[in-house]
Formats: sequence, C-alpha cells, structure tokens
Amino acid sequence: MSRNSLIICLIVFNWCFHIQYSFAATVRVIDEQGRPFANAVISSRDLLPVSDKSTVGFSAVMDQMNKQFSPEILIVDQGTTVTFPNSDNIRHHVYSFSEPKPFEIKLYANDNVPPILFDKPGIVVLGCNIHDSMLGYIYVKENGRVWTTNAQGIAEIEIADGEFSVWHPEFSINHLQRMPAKFDTNRDYELTFSRVSSSALNKNTFGSGKFNRQ
Repeated sequence: MSRNSLIICLIVFNWCFHIQYSFAATVRVIDEQGRPFANAVISSRDLLPVSDKSTVGFSAVMDQMNKQFSPEILIVDQGTTVTFPNSDNIRHHVYSFSEPKPFEIKLYANDNVPPILFDKPGIVVLGCNIHDSMLGYIYVKENGRVWTTNAQGIAEIEIADGEFSVWHPEFSINHLQRMPAKFDTNRDYELTFSRVSSSALNKNTFGSGKFNRQ
C-alpha cells in the first residue's frame, strides 16, 4: 500500500469512528451558586468540523452599539476576516493586546475601516481605548467543533471520545482560562465552575497598557 493510500485509509477510518461513536447530549454550565453561564463556549478538537461552504470568503462582524461590543462573544474560524463597524454616534478606538492578534483601530466613526484577518487560533480580548467598560471577545477556533450555551447556560452538543474544554470570560480575571470537561455515556450533564467576582473583574488591568490615542 502506498503512503498516500495509507493516509486516505486513516482519514476514512477516523471519520467513521466519530460517526459511529458520537451521540447528542445536553450540557448545562453553571457557577457554584447555580447561576448559568450564558454564551459559554464548549469545544472539542477531536470531532470533525461541520463543513459550511457558505462561509467561504465570509467576513464576520463585531459591531459597537451603545458603548458595547455586539456580539459580546464572536466565534470565527481561523483565517476569518472581521470588520469592526461603529454604529454609535461617538468615536471608538478598538484594540487588543492578546497574543493571537494584537492590533488597534484608532479613533474612528462609522464603518470606514478595513477588515482584520484573524489567522491564529485563541481568544482575543477586545477593549476600547476611550471607554474602559467596553469588553468583547473573539474566539478563533482552529478546528474541531464548538457550541455555545444559551441564556439558561444550556447547550446541545455532540459527545465522542476525546478532549473537551469550556471557556467563559468570567472563569478568570484575564478572561482566557479554559477548563477541561469530561463526558461519558450519559445524555445530560451539569458542569459547575467558579465565577470571578464582579469587583475582581472591574479591577482587571487589561487596558492598563493603553495605546497612544494620537
């Protein structure tokens, strides 16, 4: 058997394995007081991603409305471009110091700014150099599958052998902590994680290294 044939066989076997042994399950993500984590991201690097040709050449949008990023959490594939329109009637100065994509868009209004390419996987924390209360997040996924919880902290996911992780900005002060999760053959799960207090989050120094506004 040639090397290329062997690679093809391994790919087909891996695909068949996941199809055979994966099943649907319901997961609820809460804190120690029973409060739900809305928009928590559950990810698996081992499940094959769902192909969506409609996203080819697609540019995602992270808007700014009422001095807030909208959506607060944006999930994109690695290699996606993101536009940052400003729907407020005031100017914003968007920036990030996060390792996957440090960048800044200096004071601007409207949507006359070029899109930004997010070509490295990871979590990108966004801030505004003018409005310290503005925080947003871009979750750049490399491969695998991701699901997000609803307002009740619930997500319908697919379970298979392999590693899973859960992320939410309130898991840690730096907003980057991902927590491991284990699943077996059950159909319903409740995952409990600690939530960083609001006072601790307010003292976060994410924006302390401000860009020059000029």
